[in-house]
Amino acid sequence: MAVKKVLLLNPPGRNLYIRDYYCSKTSQADYITPPIDLLMVSGYLIGDRFKVRLIDAVVDGLSVGECLADAARFAPDAVVFLVGAVSWQEDKIFLKSLSEALGQRAVFIGSGDVLREDFEKRFEELDFMDAALLDFTNGDALKIIEGADPSALENSAVRSTDGVVRRGPVAASREVSCPVPMHELFVGKNYRHPFSRARRFASVLTEFGCPYKCSFCVIAEIGYKKRPIENVIAEVSSVAAMGVREIFFATQTFGASKEYSLALCRALERLDIGWFTFSRVDVADREILSAMRRAGCHTVIFGVESGSDAILAKYRKGYDKKKIRETLGTCSELGITSVGTFILGLPEDTDETLAETLDFAVSLPLDYASFNVAVPRHGTSLRREALDDGLIGRDFAQMDQSGSEIAMRTKNLSREDVLAFRRKMVRAFYLRPSYLSGRLMKIRSVGDLLFQLRHAVALVKRTWL
Repeated sequence: MAVKKVLLLNPPGRNLYIRDYYCSKTSQADYITPPIDLLMVSGYLIGDRFKVRLIDAVVDGLSVGECLADAARFAPDAVVFLVGAVSWQEDKIFLKSLSEALGQRAVFIGSGDVLREDFEKRFEELDFMDAALLDFTNGDALKIIEGADPSALENSAVRSTDGVVRRGPVAASREVSCPVPMHELFVGKNYRHPFSRARRFASVLTEFGCPYKCSFCVIAEIGYKKRPIENVIAEVSSVAAMGVREIFFATQTFGASKEYSLALCRALERLDIGWFTFSRVDVADREILSAMRRAGCHTVIFGVESGSDAILAKYRKGYDKKKIRETLGTCSELGITSVGTFILGLPEDTDETLAETLDFAVSLPLDYASFNVAVPRHGTSLRREALDDGLIGRDFAQMDQSGSEIAMRTKNLSREDVLAFRRKMVRAFYLRPSYLSGRLMKIRSVGDLLFQLRHAVALVKRTWL
């Protein structure tokens, strides 16, 4: 059997784009993590049948010309590529050039949020694209590369031999065992994250999707399933054997399944690694957080979102400010670094609710905060609300939540109002004397100081310049 060459590709871009996990954006500071879509696909391509190459043009800083030349030299039989709503216009132009540069009929398989939006139209715009992955964990990419019948695919949109694009069902909630990814392709690159306590870290996915239904989040629309604990531990052990002692669990809600998460933490205790992840304040109770801490967790990122209980209820967060304060207090007691993400510019936001959010943010025992803007992603309740209220048009495609640009106005505020308030919140949170002195007290080394300064400078540039 002939060896097939497969290119895993994150295309170049004018900005520091993050395109993975169906939620593209521009990096707010200077962080960029291993693309989880490409990472998970790589596990299915291990063996003598495949020669796999990773080109991450974003983290490597490749120009369009350099990336095209690099890909052409590899001459792949298949290309698994990322795209994003945040960079779609750039992505289209580059990928068309790539299809011409290869000079052959390679199989093109895409993954990204924009391919979940009007996917028939996307196939028209990329007339060389063969398939779009709607679940990057299930092995569909391997089946497509090997020429499987479309009916054998679990959850992808595929161009059939008759030219018709057909989409499979959304992934069911269940357990799924995934092959250990080819971390060796990713670990040597300059991926970086402000919450990683080591220069080298690896991304690992314990669960796909999220069982919660926040109305602004696309992850709630992609299904939910867990990997068997022994499957996760095999991957973490493999990474540890490479000398990597820091893990970013890219799981969207660590603790969503309490029994599963407690059992996973018990297994992780034996591996002596440090890690950080996402969770929710209503699932991360003292028992879960204590287990996470014993297992090596040092940082948890929570969706605080708003300082208005009415806003939290409207957008189906499922918890209130009291619960947020309680959970963050527990993190502080246990010595866990806490990060709060906020969403500004939701349709119901007013001057008063944004002021509440600012007051709430500076009153919380947070170590870091990320101030994002509301983005009406396709398939979400937020998009339907924004359309119904006339806040966006049906062709609206500006999907950058980083805040460098404001996607839409609210019912009461202009986009300029939202932008001004976001800048005010960044300044008010990070430039407090008490906050700055507290951060300096937690600096662990000169390297840590330089790393923090680098991200701070990048945040300032992307917020005000």
